[in-house]
Amino acid sequence: MSWTASWPSVTIGPDMEHEHTQHIAAPPDEVFAVLGDVNRLPEFVPQVTGAHAGDGDTVVVDARYDGHTQHGEGWFRPDVARRRVEWGSRASSYHGWLQVDPDGDGSRLTLFLATAHGDAPDSEVMGTLDAIRRLVERRV
Repeated sequence: MSWTASWPSVTIGPDMEHEHTQHIAAPPDEVFAVLGDVNRLPEFVPQVTGAHAGDGDTVVVDARYDGHTQHGEGWFRPDVARRRVEWGSRASSYHGWLQVDPDGDGSRLTLFLATAHGDAPDSEVMGTLDAIRRLVERRV
């Protein structure tokens, strides 16, 4: 099992943007099957303690940040044909996407995240990406 990660791209402004790419030693369809399932968010997003689909594209999430439990709703839109998942908050500018592409004998996973005023440190974003890699590669 091997993996590589690209240097992060971080933009700081009213919103902070993160973009990271990582190789995963698993086929793209298997990677997307995990990422496109909203119920599996707690398995690879360390702060999320629960998630389930609501009506339409609504996702209901429970999370723990800075020792506080939070409950909220947002949107979650998996696109199987493109192997892409987009999500965001209905209450703020927080949003992101994951894109899975073929990469040699595995997959290239790109994660983009825009957070309000640097709410998510770059290390947390990289931690999520690494958790995804470990989860998917463990299943292969």
